[in-house]
Amino acid sequence: MVIDLGERWDIDTPAGPGPGRVLRRWAPALVALLCLLTPAAAAPWPTQPPGATVPAGPDAHVLVLDEVLLVADASGPDAVPDGDPVRRLAAHRLPSGRPLWRVPIPAPGRVFHAVRVGDLLAVGLAGDRTTPEVVGLSLGDGGVRWRVEGQLRGATPAGHLLLGGSDRSGASVLRSVDPAGGTVRWSQPLAFEDALLSRRDQRVSLLTVVAGGRLELRDPDTGAVRAATAVPGRSRVLTVTEELVLLTDDSGTLSGYEIATLRQRWGVPRGAADQPGAYDCGVLICINDGSPAIRLLDPATGTVRWQTENAALWPVAAEGRLLAVRRSSGGAAEHVLLDAATGRPVRQLGRWRAGAPGMLSADGTSVHRRQRDGRYLVGRIDERGEGVRVLAALRGVVGECGVHGSVVVCRHEGGGFGVWELPGDRDRKGRA
Repeated sequence: MVIDLGERWDIDTPAGPGPGRVLRRWAPALVALLCLLTPAAAAPWPTQPPGATVPAGPDAHVLVLDEVLLVADASGPDAVPDGDPVRRLAAHRLPSGRPLWRVPIPAPGRVFHAVRVGDLLAVGLAGDRTTPEVVGLSLGDGGVRWRVEGQLRGATPAGHLLLGGSDRSGASVLRSVDPAGGTVRWSQPLAFEDALLSRRDQRVSLLTVVAGGRLELRDPDTGAVRAATAVPGRSRVLTVTEELVLLTDDSGTLSGYEIATLRQRWGVPRGAADQPGAYDCGVLICINDGSPAIRLLDPATGTVRWQTENAALWPVAAEGRLLAVRRSSGGAAEHVLLDAATGRPVRQLGRWRAGAPGMLSADGTSVHRRQRDGRYLVGRIDERGEGVRVLAALRGVVGECGVHGSVVVCRHEGGGFGVWELPGDRDRKGRA
């Protein structure tokens, strides 16, 4: 899904002891960095590549699955250009935009998630007054192969589908479903809040379960318990990193358990929030506990390496770097690359927007902004941490842009979505 780098916080001035205090001195450092970037900023933008237009209504949802673009009409009557009163789901080939099929949405509700497994599209639909359903569609023609109740949670490395839902008694369950026919392979009584699904390469790679005073690591393909250990009562999983499971409990402790051994590595005070936000920040762990400061913990010891106030921080492809976002009232935001270990600014990236509410799948490193001449710049944060590489300068675009590999998808001013292949995706010109 699209990652909105700054949806929850506005970067202001950082606080806290140690290396984090250096963020207060961003201004002079960034002036020097801007001077370094001036020659690059003067480089010519890439020319607009040839593209295609995909029809879509003003409230349509779009999803990108490998080389397929899905467009789901959201409102029914008058939602599509030809006036068809039936809500429909359309598939288009990428990067050409060539239509593959367009069929009525096969169940009530709106499309909110989809997974491709071989020649099958599993589409999750839900509505305010309807029971969530998952529908298996043929990738070739959009034909319905099966329908089952439940919420689509993802696919496993072996290509099995995971669905959340309820049994006949109303208890929460997690089911594994065979994509070929929609039959249930296994079912476990797991509540939504008890199980965390870790993903790698768009597949659910691990089930982390806390129930009955036990922390369990389960195989997502079989549901079998790989390892287990006792944990304090009423513990909750916050996140799973490459090497740790982070738990919080009623005693106010934030604990890190090793995935390899399930040994508790450390326990520290969790902060003000009952259930703080925690996520992997590259070499460190970001903790948002509801206070103005985000703490960055050492995964080896749990100690605070540095912290910053009111900051939106996100790991990027550049090794050892974090992205810091300072949002302005206009929506565009100052983006700065930081050294993840110390919090010191490395490079000013300029004013960009990250994420787009209409794009349900996109590269989390893509950013975009409008120029004064009306062109819409689409860029990607460079994997070497050298700045933002401008991929395309587009005209006639209102926004809602996402970069998917070598393809850019944006909403057109005249309706529908434009699709452009980036022939110079590896071209290094046009840095900003």
